[in-house]
Amino acid sequence: MTKKKRGFPKGKKHTDIPRSPFGERLYKSRKARGISQTELGNRVGISQRMISHYEGSPPDAPPVSTITKMAEVLGVTVSYLLGESTLKANREDIAPSIRKHIDTLQKLPPKDQKKVLEYADLLGNASGKS
Repeated sequence: MTKKKRGFPKGKKHTDIPRSPFGERLYKSRKARGISQTELGNRVGISQRMISHYEGSPPDAPPVSTITKMAEVLGVTVSYLLGESTLKANREDIAPSIRKHIDTLQKLPPKDQKKVLEYADLLGNASGKS
């Protein structure tokens, strides 16, 4: 009796594997961070095999607590992983000094927000010409 060889079938690549939308976003986010399935599993508290399962086409999504941990480790939002948003970045990826200004900007009336953003665009365009 021959033992079945583990891994991808001959001629198949990682990109050829059918994935659910969640699995595709999880796979791409993990690859973008350069994290292996084993490392992600260790950091989230589940096995490499479960990470592989979730990156495929699982019938059930992982528990919310697991998705939250995955998103945190991968530096993406839970909404992004679930396909509810195209916004990938967490607010934590923004420098604290910039975050303070964003919070201030959000407190301004819409008319003033628009003025501030127009001024920022003007400054950005002016510094790009130097």
